[in-house]
Amino acid sequence: MDLNELKDEFIIDCQIRNLSKRTIETYARNIGIIFNMLNENGKNKLTDVSRVDIKKIIIALQEQELKSTYINTLIKSVRVCLRYAEGEGYLLDNPMDKINLLKDKKTLLKTFTDEEVLNMINFYEGQGFLKTRNKLILETFADTGLRVSELRNLKNENIKDGYFIVLGKGDKERVVPLSPYLLNRIKKYNRVKYDYFRNLRISREIEDYLFLTKSGKKMGTNLMIEKIVKDSAINVGVREEVQRKSCHSLRHYFAQKLLKSGTNIYTISRLLGHSSIKTTQIYLNSLTDDEILNDIGGKTPMMMLSKHGLK
Repeated sequence: MDLNELKDEFIIDCQIRNLSKRTIETYARNIGIIFNMLNENGKNKLTDVSRVDIKKIIIALQEQELKSTYINTLIKSVRVCLRYAEGEGYLLDNPMDKINLLKDKKTLLKTFTDEEVLNMINFYEGQGFLKTRNKLILETFADTGLRVSELRNLKNENIKDGYFIVLGKGDKERVVPLSPYLLNRIKKYNRVKYDYFRNLRISREIEDYLFLTKSGKKMGTNLMIEKIVKDSAINVGVREEVQRKSCHSLRHYFAQKLLKSGTNIYTISRLLGHSSIKTTQIYLNSLTDDEILNDIGGKTPMMMLSKHGLK
């Protein structure tokens, strides 16, 4: 079987299994990168590909100084595709079977401080629909850890008494707590929003989403929301070491705050909508040595026992 034919067949199978559009696009892109490199090396047929060929491709990617995380993403995509081929009987010896993921260098996540988040939120202080909306967007990210697409797709019907119903990756629903603070902010924003559209010179029907554009439509792309967050971060002078002044950094901030407050990582994983606890564990790397020392101070087992009469 030709490699490109396999890729096309695998993508059709993904569509039949009703995987999300984003997942399918990621598979198609990643598999295409590896298969194109194999084609350039004269490996056009599935049965032509050996473990050595795969290892040579990985070395070539490393020589391009690509990040291990990115290369691992490519490996995972091809591994899923070739397992499909194996299951269909196209392969007897799967060349991906003994291909290990690269050891990933652990990096310390740099995200916003409490002061920076407050300054970013207050950057949109003031009257009017757009400022009220933008301020609530930042508050919602910081208080819930939602993904950009999840926030953009929130409808009024998703807001319940004490929680949101969020549609996450793979169209999986999850429940995210809605704090009294955020509920009050949403009520205030909705009053401003409905007054704004009611008082327009030309009346218009607005769409039933929480966050709308000034024309009453759903915010069409993630870029619009990313710009709202980035503009606030730049204008209030967020530290240079926070390279990603983005919505995702506010998601990191949310996870870090819960970790530092003692929330267990399994709960955080559920709240973030991670399919695997391994994804959530990256946030453990966000804690600095000083934070760990301060957090454990006076809480070691012997210190705790000494408070209960240990002599």
